[in-house]
Amino acid sequence: MHIPLIEYLKSIPGFVGIRLEEELPYEVLRMAGELEIRHYPAFTLARTKCSGDYKSASEIGFKTLAGFIFGENTEKKVTEMTTPVFMDRSADEWTMSFYLPESMASLTPTYPGITIQSMPSKTAAAFRFSGIFNEASMEESKKALLENLKTQGLKAQSEVWWASFDQPMSLPVTKRNEALVKVQTLS
Repeated sequence: MHIPLIEYLKSIPGFVGIRLEEELPYEVLRMAGELEIRHYPAFTLARTKCSGDYKSASEIGFKTLAGFIFGENTEKKVTEMTTPVFMDRSADEWTMSFYLPESMASLTPTYPGITIQSMPSKTAAAFRFSGIFNEASMEESKKALLENLKTQGLKAQSEVWWASFDQPMSLPVTKRNEALVKVQTLS
């Protein structure tokens, strides 16, 4: 996999938490304690499933998806990184997803382990946290998200998933991570 020079250059400000990547758009509907209640319009994801522990699954998933956006697609088109990188878990399987803006949504992966999935619009509660993104911080953030939901009288409508907005080498204090869960649409 060849990483474009621009991605290396973007890593310099990323070290201190300055994000230059295109981000999945959303609208903040309201604050609810420590939660942001957001509306996400329909969007597209490139997804791959990996088994094993989080560390190995995330390394394999990232390499697979990065290869896809850096030219391992039938169009051989090289595109830029976007944020966030999503992770979710079911049993012993992890799914890593990259957000694909409209300009990238038509790309076709050459690797059969990547699927392109259209996601419907949704309302989600987001709990933001900084620091190292690993299984321990994911579990802590999940617990905090669900406790905040209960405190705010909201009910989860899905399993929890996570979003990471920064590269691994960014300073932990500057990292933006989130635990998210779908909640009932507000009237």
